Amino acid sequence: MTYTHEPGSFLMRREWLVLAAVSLSFFFLNAATFASLGVVLYTMVGELHWSFKAAGFSFSLLGIACGLSSVFPTTLMKRIGPRYTMALGGLVLVAAYMLASYTHGLLAFYAAMLLLGLGYSLTGNVPAIYAIACWFPRRSARMIGLYLMIGAFGGVVGPPLARAIVAFSADWRVYWMEMAGVAVAVTLVNLLCLRDRAIEADPPAGAKGAPASPAEIAATGWTYRSAIATPQFLAVAASMTMTMACVTTINSVALNHLGILGVAPDTAAFALAAMALVMTVAKGVAGPLCEIMSTRRLLVLGLALQVVGIALFAHAGTLVGIGAFALAFGIGWGVAYLAASVLLLEYFGKDIGSQVLGMVWTITTVAAAGPVAAGAIADQIGTFAPIFYLYAVLMVAAIVPLMLLGRPMLAGTGPFARRGAEPDDGSQGAVAQVPAS
Repeated sequence: MTYTHEPGSFLMRREWLVLAAVSLSFFFLNAATFASLGVVLYTMVGELHWSFKAAGFSFSLLGIACGLSSVFPTTLMKRIGPRYTMALGGLVLVAAYMLASYTHGLLAFYAAMLLLGLGYSLTGNVPAIYAIACWFPRRSARMIGLYLMIGAFGGVVGPPLARAIVAFSADWRVYWMEMAGVAVAVTLVNLLCLRDRAIEADPPAGAKGAPASPAEIAATGWTYRSAIATPQFLAVAASMTMTMACVTTINSVALNHLGILGVAPDTAAFALAAMALVMTVAKGVAGPLCEIMSTRRLLVLGLALQVVGIALFAHAGTLVGIGAFALAFGIGWGVAYLAASVLLLEYFGKDIGSQVLGMVWTITTVAAAGPVAAGAIADQIGTFAPIFYLYAVLMVAAIVPLMLLGRPMLAGTGPFARRGAEPDDGSQGAVAQVPAS
């Protein structure tokens, strides 16, 4: 990919405008999609007389649409760049919110959720992380962590904001209309602030300007096909799939699960908010940590904390248990989410790494089956606990290959490689500018 950008002293200011714009977009996405959908659905179900199963399917449909459309941004960015990819996504979001506001039946609302999922992908992590990596080549990990932290805070603000809008207006349609208006404003901000910058192709520098290490040089020359064929990619994809399965299932069944354990609904809702808040802070802290320690080991640590958290959640019937769950799982979720994104950039470079990230989110679509499986188990035996123990075991299984696998190597590289070996399609990948793991 080659894009133009304005030269001169304004570059220093432009990079912060880019970071602010993509962070605002992610904040809005988290506040006005998954986090608040359940709040608005509660009112819609009563007025439109939908069944809980039919309404709940819209949540799963949103997740499926996000996952399956995650490959679209990488294709569009090759042609129109991240700026117009995110602008197009903003227009799709506006259409989705307007369609939702005029909903009278399930089919129209399902169509709105499909559009909302597509808009989420086009304005979400794939183009945003690529833009950050291009504008902050030497501080990618830190700035991606800041971006994810700001965006994740939308998940804390979104539910109470949605509740307030619906209560004040006494009409859920007003909420969707207002979100359409905010989507227009966010899209305009993106058009004004974002600029497409060429990928920095300078040789990678080691710590403090030292010569590049063989591991850093290994991030050059990857192609999309060769990257997704590596066991390292599959290991990262598996870890993110398990993370998203845990997150979606917890958000879907938390009130029912904790209710069975004797926990009041208000306390259960507070547990979810606390988990989201801890996760938000963890994402911000994980960015600088990626610059001073192995990102791969940081990912393993995040997954291990999720194992502890999800096991605690299975029987979190006390305030102490709920607090321990929120702390352990929130930190693990935030750290793993950030580390997985940065690790792909380290392994495959900014260009190919951002494309591979889109495929990871496509694979995580299978996590949408988690809430369905949890409900089926609870219907049969009267408790959700077994699904969380199963998740803990599967998460441990996802940790093992990450601990055993090192940095991926291209065919024709290594100590006995022929000098000047070319990628399989003759193209050169981007160089990772973040520390090797």
